[in-house]
Amino acid sequence: MHDAVKKATVAVVKSIPGKSPLPYSIVGSGFCVDPEGIIVTCAHVFNEFFTPETREREKQARQAAGGATFTGDCVLPYVLFYLGVQEKEHRVASILVGVRHAVKDEKYGFDLALLRLPRPDKQIFPEGYPTFSIADYAELHEMMEVATCGYPLGDFLHDQIGTVTSSFTKGMISSIIPAQGVAREHVRGFQLDLTATNGNSGGPVLSMTGRAFGVLQLGVIHPQTGHIVGGLTKAEPVYPVYDTDLLTRLPSSDPPVNPT
Repeated sequence: MHDAVKKATVAVVKSIPGKSPLPYSIVGSGFCVDPEGIIVTCAHVFNEFFTPETREREKQARQAAGGATFTGDCVLPYVLFYLGVQEKEHRVASILVGVRHAVKDEKYGFDLALLRLPRPDKQIFPEGYPTFSIADYAELHEMMEVATCGYPLGDFLHDQIGTVTSSFTKGMISSIIPAQGVAREHVRGFQLDLTATNGNSGGPVLSMTGRAFGVLQLGVIHPQTGHIVGGLTKAEPVYPVYDTDLLTRLPSSDPPVNPT
């Protein structure tokens, strides 16, 4: 199960040709939910591809027009798929895939974005991009053991310990927001007893059977020290991807598939 999770988890990156030792910079994590190439991540991860000036103009446009989006120049996003270990060379294999389209939530209050990839190269992904299945919301409960997979500290982790693959952290659901038992359409997030840091944002939060239900968002800031409280994080629910208009707003010739 863990190998399948790693292959469906991606690093969201800026391609920087000539950068050494890695020709890219990791800005966050994401995960694939469609074999034709739909990546779920956080909106604040996707915002890293816009210049500060563009982000400010977008904010002003939304305020002036009541939700309208300003479209400006951005750095082209890529995602990095882990392919496994090459047996002969004993090296980690991975591939960069450019993002074609993107959409983020601007109406429902969730920190969510979707990235559309080109159709998969059948020589590399003969069965389509590796994907996560979605957990049944009715099975989730507080004190449930969960995990996340992602790229903590981005490429800084490569610089320090040499890893360029995603890594796992286990924890549990501390609380369902606003309360356990609310209907799926009313869930606003998950408080987690789980260690994460920058770079993990946008990665999947999953059950121990490998099914995703959350999108790792952020740590909790201590009101007095201003520091991140260790082991206390928040995840966005993945369900608004299917229950709102996010998928239909993402350019595609394929109809969206709503999980059961």
